[in-house]
Amino acid sequence: MSKSAGHQTREVIGRHMMHHRHTAMLFAIVAAFAVRALISDTAVAEILFFLALVALMILALYSIQVDELVGEEVTLRVERRRKSRIGWTLALTAAGLRFAIIFSSSAWLGLAGQLSWMMFFGFVTWNELRAVLRQKEITGESISMAISVYLLFGATWSFLYDIIYQLQPMAFSLNGAVSPLVAHGHPVFPVLGYFSFITLTTVGYGDIAPVTLQARYAALAEGVAGQFYLAILVARLVSMQLAQMAAPDPSGAVRGGRAGLTPRRRRHQVRWRGAGALLQSARPQG
Repeated sequence: MSKSAGHQTREVIGRHMMHHRHTAMLFAIVAAFAVRALISDTAVAEILFFLALVALMILALYSIQVDELVGEEVTLRVERRRKSRIGWTLALTAAGLRFAIIFSSSAWLGLAGQLSWMMFFGFVTWNELRAVLRQKEITGESISMAISVYLLFGATWSFLYDIIYQLQPMAFSLNGAVSPLVAHGHPVFPVLGYFSFITLTTVGYGDIAPVTLQARYAALAEGVAGQFYLAILVARLVSMQLAQMAAPDPSGAVRGGRAGLTPRRRRHQVRWRGAGALLQSARPQG
């Protein structure tokens, strides 16, 4: 009995998670950055941030593997196996290097870890972006997916800036002075994450600015990608909304139009006429 109850519980959780997987991933992304931003630079903050990244990693792998695909069955199976193999390889590599950094302070190990995380988030972002562009109607999950892709852009570029900073410590200027962004011994990733999202949204406060050519072109690429994504996304959502409004509903009415009232009235009239016909047929003849 306990095994069957546990199996049923897992099935219920799996069905619920499947229909809300993108919303869950969106909350995981927000939670990961909130944990890193709200907790000071302590060992506990590093552990909580790592656990948040692991939770985000699992949800991201689940989302990209469960997404509905269109095409031949054999091709879909091959593509799903390929995505699963690549995703788990990148995830395990990133998690393993992140765990190894706790016991070693090697600069090259840290660089390899940030590179693996950037590749993992880039892989997830690409697959989620393809899923967004395949959507045919606007739902809560499609909106959560679209927001997640935008935030994943910022996360991916955060790791890219971290890699550039490790290779070129003077790649960014702080308040107009070319100097390290943080004091020695403090993590620079939260600061570069802030710079990434400021660049993605093209706010540009000016407190942190790229100095080297590599950093400048990385910031340029992020700004262009963010603006193109928003333009394409808004156009896509508008076209999908117009298509949904123009599509007829099962009653034959146009969705979103005032003509939808007519078939409903006709159905009521038919129902009342039918009732009158039944009453007339029930009366005795003669």
